[in-house]
Amino acid sequence: MNNFSSDLLQQFDRDETPDGVVIRYGRSTGRVAPGDLDLLSSEERGRVAAFRDPLRSVHFATAHAGVRRCLAGILGCDPAEIRFGRHPCAGCGRARHGRPYIDRPRTRWEFSLSRSGPHWVCAAAEGVRVGVDLERVRPMDVSSLAPGVLSAGERRHLGEVPPEFRPAEFLRCWTRKEAVVKASGIGIEAELGAIDVTPGQDCAEVNHKVPGCEFGSWSVTDLPARADLISAIAVPARS
Repeated sequence: MNNFSSDLLQQFDRDETPDGVVIRYGRSTGRVAPGDLDLLSSEERGRVAAFRDPLRSVHFATAHAGVRRCLAGILGCDPAEIRFGRHPCAGCGRARHGRPYIDRPRTRWEFSLSRSGPHWVCAAAEGVRVGVDLERVRPMDVSSLAPGVLSAGERRHLGEVPPEFRPAEFLRCWTRKEAVVKASGIGIEAELGAIDVTPGQDCAEVNHKVPGCEFGSWSVTDLPARADLISAIAVPARS
């Protein structure tokens, strides 16, 4: 495990994540580690080969191999034996971007993966829907992005933040929203501006209901991360 992962896992001892949720961070070194490709399914290897950018290909392979190792430790199986599937998207019904699940071995464990550049984070919970998102802080035109992504309350909050901190605060809202829609199963079909994640609170209860999901309220928590990364996790509020 790299130092980034170790440092982050030590922080999780402070009970900053929901009970029963396992979090693992990782980072690609820019090279595929020996044995990583052997762990991947034929579909995953096909996606690795499809990237035009070799570095993005390496980041993808590293993250998916890391997630397999993480889940294998939980499930007590070989990482290469795990088979994944996708539920139909709650918005459009297509499985291509639906919520992922573990098809084999049979289990009640749910998981979510997010990648940003070389960094990745995986969240897993037994019998509980979970969504996680990770973003690298970077310069961006927040004024043009905010109207289509943030609620009115979130835009007011952003306006009270000093300009130099607005990109990070915008991404804080973004990761919270992405964590919620991943957990709910609607993904990219979601209207993000209609979801208010109350960025003024460390842990917020977010109203978000989609067809086919029994939950309409979500608990969203910021995760500890490095200064140049923002991440958040969402689980059903009642859990």
